[in-house]
Amino acid sequence: MAGVSSLVFHLLEIFLEASASGSVSGLCRVVSYQPVEHHALIGQSFMNISGISAIRCSARCLSHHGCLSFNYDHINQVCQMNNASAEHVSESFQGMLHFSYYDAEAETCQNTSLSCNGKCATVKVCGGFEKLGLEDGTIPDESLSASSSWERQGGYTDVSTPGGGRLNKIPPDSSTVGAWCPSVADTNQWIQVDFGNPIYVTGVLTQGRWEHVQWVTKYKVQFEPPSPAHLVDVKDQLDQAQIFNGNTDRNSIAERRFFKPVLAVKIRIVPVEWNNLIALRFELLGCK
Repeated sequence: MAGVSSLVFHLLEIFLEASASGSVSGLCRVVSYQPVEHHALIGQSFMNISGISAIRCSARCLSHHGCLSFNYDHINQVCQMNNASAEHVSESFQGMLHFSYYDAEAETCQNTSLSCNGKCATVKVCGGFEKLGLEDGTIPDESLSASSSWERQGGYTDVSTPGGGRLNKIPPDSSTVGAWCPSVADTNQWIQVDFGNPIYVTGVLTQGRWEHVQWVTKYKVQFEPPSPAHLVDVKDQLDQAQIFNGNTDRNSIAERRFFKPVLAVKIRIVPVEWNNLIALRFELLGCK
């Protein structure tokens, strides 16, 4: 959380500095910056500025009416201001070592939270750890899929669905499994969320099965970026696929945060180890 607080502080500071001369038609801009490490938006830069820090680069972008995002070259200390964002031209969003990409969507503000030459001004910085909508149903069942789901026919019916994998989900009846459980227990199983549009994801909350001693003890997270459209692993600080520690009982919630945010169209949870059988309820954290 210290890194997030620091980012908020600097953005508030540079906002006050930039807004004195950087308003648009007499109004200040509502801006939200989100960094994506080792990525850049290619072919969309309209201005390069050498010899400034990433913080100063964000101030320049904030004060320029045509800047919707920027790339920062950490090796050469070059600020590349873009006239588009990754959301709009996802095919131009590519992995680039030593670069960071900062999205800066802007609009005229509606509510006053800071004074800016007598005009309204708001700086929006996502804390990055909001629940994204699995638990409360904002993300619909149609957006959830899985490699397989348990279904047993016998003296009674025992059925699991991806929708049963929502955090704190309690089964509606005795024939419904209180979690997502795959039809087989191996490391090829997964449950996936499709957001439809890119969204920043920063962590996962997990639980085990509501009515049985079954839970996931270790898992991987994979995501599909806006471009290229294929799944990649969430990495740790050593740039290796991260294995997250899961649960130690069936109902406690385990929170695990990513080393850095990922911009994802889809998120996939892949169980690696489990207690008795694979059983998972979960929520995703990020910026709505």
